[in-house]
Amino acid sequence: MNTLKWTIGEVTIYNIVELEAGPLIQSIIKNATQEAIQSIDWLYPHFADESGNLKAAVQSFLIKSDGKNILIDGCNGNGKLRTDIPEWSNLRTDFLAKLGRLGMALSDIDIVACTHLHCDHVGWNTKLENGIWEPTFPKAQYLFAQEEYEYWKKKPEKEIADDKAAFDDSVSPIVKAGLAKLVKPDYIIDRNMSLFPTPGHTPCHVSVLVESLGQHAIISGDFLHHPCQIAYPRWTTNADTLPDKGIETRIDVLRRIERSDAVLIGSHFAHPVAGKVISIGDGFAFRTVEQHED
Repeated sequence: MNTLKWTIGEVTIYNIVELEAGPLIQSIIKNATQEAIQSIDWLYPHFADESGNLKAAVQSFLIKSDGKNILIDGCNGNGKLRTDIPEWSNLRTDFLAKLGRLGMALSDIDIVACTHLHCDHVGWNTKLENGIWEPTFPKAQYLFAQEEYEYWKKKPEKEIADDKAAFDDSVSPIVKAGLAKLVKPDYIIDRNMSLFPTPGHTPCHVSVLVESLGQHAIISGDFLHHPCQIAYPRWTTNADTLPDKGIETRIDVLRRIERSDAVLIGSHFAHPVAGKVISIGDGFAFRTVEQHED
């Protein structure tokens, strides 16, 4: 699948797909039965098939803004042992080759920003070098929300082993290397980009706001996992730390997106990934927007 490209004012955004994840995403949204998905007619053909099976992806976003190369989230990474989600264990993907095809050497990445610290959003922070997990992007500053970092540092008993393992192999080595910057959830990245708090999926989850020349886009992270949660914002996942807070966040942010006419770029949304949130009756729907393949 080709890389997609969006232009928001003076900012350019590319997606980098690591792998497809429709069955896994469907398995964690308990309300997303095939019958329920078939009833949301606008999900077909991009985000679900005719039988009600979800389409989804694990992907990162490369943003060119204000003279910098910024990577949003680091997918799963290669060679990482995962026991709770075996399909994500010891991967061998061409993620870095895809980044290279966008003209990026590893040393060209200036900033890596993580929306949260689950294993499928931090994995490419590091790669294995002589048996040691080393920063993949040696000249980058890695942004972690401080409260999010402190939460995972405690290795909460209620969380799955894979996410706690990801802290050890994909977060701690960044701190040890002196490349981490612990930031507030409303941190301003540059004149076009900032983080904003979207708690619920994790305690201090953040999303990314891009604003340039009067145009707006939001990269979701996991305040929602699939467009079916636009139709039904009260649908939670079994990976949500604070599901009730997640519902509150989802409804609030979807309302803000609809009113501002911002482009929503869903971190786990399948091709074509980006669209506008519109009101339908008492709820919302999603309409895809034009994108370019690179």
